[in-house]
Amino acid sequence: MMRMTSLLVLALLCCLPLSKAHAVWQPKEEIQSLDELLELVKQGRVEQSRENRAREQRFLAEQSKQEQMLKGTVEERQKLERRSELLETTYAENKEQLDELTRRLEKRMGSLKELFIQLQTDTAEASGLLQQSITSVEFPSRNLEMEDLSDRLGGSRSLPNINNIEQLWYQMQREMVESGKIKHLNLEVITTDGEPVKADVVRLGSFNLLSGNRYLQFIPETGKIIDLNRQPPRYMLSYVEDYTQSTEGFNAVAIDPTQGTLLNMLLDAPDFVDRVEQGGFIGYVIIVLGFVGVVLALERIMFLIVVTRKVADQTRMKETRRDNPLGRIILTYEQHKSLPLESLELKLGEAILRERGPLEKHLAIIKIVAVIAPLLGLLGTVTGMINTFQTITLFGTGDPKLMAGGISQALVTTVLGLSVAIPVVFFHALASTRSKAVISVLEEQSTGLVAEKAEQENS
Repeated sequence: MMRMTSLLVLALLCCLPLSKAHAVWQPKEEIQSLDELLELVKQGRVEQSRENRAREQRFLAEQSKQEQMLKGTVEERQKLERRSELLETTYAENKEQLDELTRRLEKRMGSLKELFIQLQTDTAEASGLLQQSITSVEFPSRNLEMEDLSDRLGGSRSLPNINNIEQLWYQMQREMVESGKIKHLNLEVITTDGEPVKADVVRLGSFNLLSGNRYLQFIPETGKIIDLNRQPPRYMLSYVEDYTQSTEGFNAVAIDPTQGTLLNMLLDAPDFVDRVEQGGFIGYVIIVLGFVGVVLALERIMFLIVVTRKVADQTRMKETRRDNPLGRIILTYEQHKSLPLESLELKLGEAILRERGPLEKHLAIIKIVAVIAPLLGLLGTVTGMINTFQTITLFGTGDPKLMAGGISQALVTTVLGLSVAIPVVFFHALASTRSKAVISVLEEQSTGLVAEKAEQENS
């Protein structure tokens, strides 16, 4: 009996909705008999039937509403289709009328049509020219006027009037007049730090903008004036400073008649620092070696000049001094002149050898630098050519700029190597010649002292 009761309860829960089943299956007291269970099942069936009828009514109401919406949509589509057909018919009629009016207009314009087309072309060209001109920094609104005129001429189907022609003529005439004037203007300049500042700007006609000791650049797209990150050579900037600060008289200044093309080419040209950077690591090594070689060579030359002068003074003096090689040789002779001739000659030879070391100091290093510098340049050349061939292998030979880096390194290192080797070789030869000259004087004087000693012994 209990098993049947459980099955009936499960069947009741499956037939009822979840919410109802949950509500039903919470009796305050336990079911005592099958009659009570049957009564509960009966109540559940009545409640479920009532909900089903309500759900069907909602479905029927929504179906009617959807049918009404569908009917309205169909009517709207039919209405739009009729309107589309009407618009197509109207468009065709208007197109025929427009074509007819266009033919009549072209017939009435006659030869003036060519003038109209030429005026449109000239206006467009003038608009672009005035926009690129640096005189726009003084007349910023004229670009808008020319663009408006160009748009009206381009979209108009009537001949331009005299005001349109005079406006174009006036703008071109003003540009020609302003291109021959030099003016000081207080304008906003964008510095290299990106900060806008007010500055005194000198406009050289339609060629260049100057401020202080620097050249400025006009950006037509934004109408802004910016300070060039990289300036021309220093000698040109000195002219700019003198020109902007002068109040009278004539002053020289470099201008760009191409309105920026030549200046940009000049700025793109690499300077000495750029050339050195193109040489890479090998270039820096060559420069360091060259600096060391030149410093050592100059030190040797100055030292030998002083020594040569002291030796020359010693040859003319009767007093023997120890601050020069010849004086030390003579003192050595005085100390050992009592020795036999062969021993004295050896002592003087030993003294000359002691003096040779300081006189020939660093000459070997200078010579090594003179030899290594061109070899390093050759190494850089080979390395640069290897990089060039690798670039050609990867990207081909379509763009020469891709190969420029390797070729620049190859050529720059060669130039640096030769530039270091030539002066170092010259300084080495000069120092070596002076050193040999001093040593020759020492040997000559030493030989003379030995000969004098030999004469004294034979007499």
